[in-house]
Amino acid sequence: MEASQIADKIIRMSKFVRIVTVCDMNGKLVYSARPKSIQNKLTSKESTKSLTMAAESWKSRKELSRKLGKCKYVIAEYEKVKRITMPAGKNHILYVTAETNIDHNKLIGKISKL
Repeated sequence: MEASQIADKIIRMSKFVRIVTVCDMNGKLVYSARPKSIQNKLTSKESTKSLTMAAESWKSRKELSRKLGKCKYVIAEYEKVKRITMPAGKNHILYVTAETNIDHNKLIGKISKL
């Protein structure tokens, strides 16, 4: 499935999903989508930095997978948003931001079925 199709499906999963981004393992943007009513909280430069940091963290987790098993997802909850990071195939990361009141377990379950 194409990155754009995945992102569009995830956005439709919940009214609380803000932004869905797919990036490569170096944090390079592949595709990003958001509902028209949503404004980015970060500048373009800050978003790029956040993706790069997420990719670096994901690579670090992969180094531990031999002992801990594969990382399925990571959740960071801030005062204003939740960020869910998940693998998207072998070479990409799915980066989803949502409102803090989202049931992230439900969303992760739905995303995992794609």
